[in-house]
Amino acid sequence: MAEGGQKPEPNVVYLDEVRNAPPEYDRHSMLGHMGSEDETSMPLFWFNNLGQFWFWFIEWAIPGMGMFSEAYFIFSIGNVKQVISDEYPLCFEKYVTCGRVTTQASDYTQVIGIILGMGMMGYVGDTIGRKWGSVTTAVIMFIGGILLTCLDGVNEKGLAIMYIVAQFVFGFGVGGEYPMAAGSAAERAEAGGKAKAKKRGREVLLTFSMQGVGNFVNVAVIIIVLVCYNQIKPGNGPGRAGYGYNAPYIKAGKKMVYNFKYRPNALSGVWRISFGLGLIGLIFLMYWRVFQLKESAVWKASKASRKDKSGSTNATFGPLFKLYWHRLMATALGWFLWDFSFYGNKTFQSSFVAILTGNNGSLLTNLLWTLLNSGVSLIGYWAAAYLIDDVYYGRKRMQFFGFIFVAVCYYVAAGAYGPLTTQGGIQSFQFLYFFASFWGQFGPNCTTFLLAGELYPTPVRTTAHGISAGFAKCGALWATVWFNYLPSAKRFWATATFNIAGAIITVIFLPDPIHVSLTELDRRFRYYLAGRNYHGPAIAPSTLSIWEQFTGVGKYYDPAADEEDRMRDLMEENGLGGCRAGHIMLVHHHPHVSSHLHIRAQHACSSYLEGNSTWPQYWDVATSPVIPARTPYCTFWA
Repeated sequence: MAEGGQKPEPNVVYLDEVRNAPPEYDRHSMLGHMGSEDETSMPLFWFNNLGQFWFWFIEWAIPGMGMFSEAYFIFSIGNVKQVISDEYPLCFEKYVTCGRVTTQASDYTQVIGIILGMGMMGYVGDTIGRKWGSVTTAVIMFIGGILLTCLDGVNEKGLAIMYIVAQFVFGFGVGGEYPMAAGSAAERAEAGGKAKAKKRGREVLLTFSMQGVGNFVNVAVIIIVLVCYNQIKPGNGPGRAGYGYNAPYIKAGKKMVYNFKYRPNALSGVWRISFGLGLIGLIFLMYWRVFQLKESAVWKASKASRKDKSGSTNATFGPLFKLYWHRLMATALGWFLWDFSFYGNKTFQSSFVAILTGNNGSLLTNLLWTLLNSGVSLIGYWAAAYLIDDVYYGRKRMQFFGFIFVAVCYYVAAGAYGPLTTQGGIQSFQFLYFFASFWGQFGPNCTTFLLAGELYPTPVRTTAHGISAGFAKCGALWATVWFNYLPSAKRFWATATFNIAGAIITVIFLPDPIHVSLTELDRRFRYYLAGRNYHGPAIAPSTLSIWEQFTGVGKYYDPAADEEDRMRDLMEENGLGGCRAGHIMLVHHHPHVSSHLHIRAQHACSSYLEGNSTWPQYWDVATSPVIPARTPYCTFWA
């Protein structure tokens, strides 16, 4: 310690060293290291050769590999269902060797696993961190993928039961992937500097868009393998040993014969190869997360700030519900209403595609239509990523218009279902179905995922996301079970009505956090836990929902008071003895020097020091060339 008990003179850094420093774009931080401390922001298209493009691409493709893998497998419940049904028609179509309840259970046991995984793994992610939470979900999905690939049984009923078990295990891992991917992607963008934080929504949705890529690739793989096995149309080649082309069975006391449309052993190869190729992505995912992935810097900083003197982390989950119950209702209920529509249609996609093909298309034809639908949806993902951070459109409007356009398309399809499904109206039906698919992705499918990770502070982010997503999958489960007993036309009536309800929830209860940083959400939550009034931008009228404005959530909003709170926080956190008279005091916002230090900061400091006239001056380094280049300064880190 120096004389008088003061802190020693800080390391001197000179202004010209700051001004002349070149911008740093750390390519090593672009390899998916979520929240790496040395990540810095960069222009969206900064590459000028293929190698640089590769590094830029994997900035979101590698973090999105979990979403790719979950979609590759999870949407197979609709894509592969028809393949398995044609291989085992006496089980999945005629219900002779298997009961109806057993075969239909495969449609919704995966959803049950997803619900449980979301709730449990969301909590785990907030407890042990994003890295090891992500590793855990990858391992569980890998185990489920092996079970799906190696599926077998002593008979067809045994195989159906094992299919149910495998779907549940994989679903549990998928459930954990949602909160891990959303929380990590948002925090990775926030830790990358101001330029990157402004594109936080794009970062998250490009990661999430890998779900659309996974779905598209899965359908493409099934089609390619189907062609390789020469199962282009019914009647190609001999049947499986023991079955031939015909299979006798007894139904209602009568002896009947089933004629196979495809070679069952060939179809077995189709879906097993499809699942097996998906394991490659999961193996890479596990390796990357164990050996390359870094822990989220935002999560680590939040955890450190919540440590008490005994080293334990303060409980924060009770205040989550007290402070954010209305936001939980908005994200959970809005997502619930969307998933009823989205997963209901995905699970029974083969039924809708059969309508598009006039109920007489081959397995290959149906899959080609499914591939087209997946491609249209993928365009919707990318369009959403492009406009999600636009201040004139943003999250809330995107979700609202998505709900509305999907509802309109489905109401028209339901009201004119008879004429639309005739030969003369089938093209109009195709347009409505694909147009709705686009607006579903360019709307609530992307925004519900994003907002459930953006509207909550870091200590409870993955828990809140898991709660929202888990409740949402109850809507998916409801649709999956109910649609088994609902005619096709009534499915459109139901999904359209649920989309209208989603639009209403969006308007009333959903805020748009486009102008709020995750750091501000954390600061508000920290003030709440400390019993202090928060005055900052997280409660500005433009960032609150209609409900929050009506109930007075923003009554303490005061930018002037917030400036003083910020300076007091900085000085309390960093100490006051390091700066000397004659120094220029700068406040750093990692990883760049702040370019907007206000004169109010000087007033706040002077008040805090009770008028100490020797306190250093405040300058905006970026725009004040009058300061001598060799003037020393000291720093505070925000």
